[in-house]
Amino acid sequence: MTFTHKHPVFLIHGMWSTGETLKELELAFQGAGYETYAPSLPHHVSLEHMTEERKTALANTSIQQYVSFLLTQVQTLKQPPIIIGHSMGGLLAQLLTQEMAKHGLPVHRMVLLSSAGPAGINGWHWSVIRTFGHNLFKLGLWKRCTNLRKKSVAYGIANTLDDATHTEIYNKRTLESGLASWQIGMWFLYKNAPTFVDESLVTCPVLILGGNEDRITPIQVQHALANKYSQAQLTAIEGACHWTVAGKHLTQVCSHIFNWLDLQAASSAA
Repeated sequence: MTFTHKHPVFLIHGMWSTGETLKELELAFQGAGYETYAPSLPHHVSLEHMTEERKTALANTSIQQYVSFLLTQVQTLKQPPIIIGHSMGGLLAQLLTQEMAKHGLPVHRMVLLSSAGPAGINGWHWSVIRTFGHNLFKLGLWKRCTNLRKKSVAYGIANTLDDATHTEIYNKRTLESGLASWQIGMWFLYKNAPTFVDESLVTCPVLILGGNEDRITPIQVQHALANKYSQAQLTAIEGACHWTVAGKHLTQVCSHIFNWLDLQAASSAA
């Protein structure tokens, strides 16, 4: 099968995840005839393979290092990609698109799923604090790993999904960089925030999808993103939580994405 008629899809996972997290979404794109890439971020491996050495390396990995890694991966593609990011991956998608612009590399389309916001967008809400829970009280958070408890999955990640899904997400989780977590949440403490995105460098069409029951990247954050990018289209999904990359919300998410891509293609051809 050849994919020369469609741009490649570059998928970026979120916190406490790996590329495997996006498998259902990846398969949906492959079924629609797209070539897909879903790399795992540096030091993001399953818990069973998370050695002490890897924990130390992960804890000190920065947002900038994530973006540099993604840039090396995306540069191997032969066509401008459709970049899709979920949660923290949505923020990384924006930072990657900005970095690609600086290198003269075009992005075909960008899709943000339940995305974290860049510097300048307030992502702090009581539900966010409750979801991060104990992680916020770790001394020296920026040099430690953060982890995900099952009660946080049930409350803030997959609150509209069943217990079986909570268990599946929890069992497939990994650790996350404390430094990256700090940089995302505490951007206002930096003179030059590492999560700042210059919207003038993001020139491709943007689709933003968010659930109106999302408790960790609330729909207010998605509205703020839509206001940041003048070329963005926002769709709020009724009854959807943060976990929009698998499970019962995925069919609706894919329908929105594919319809938008078809409309974009038709508009470009007109």
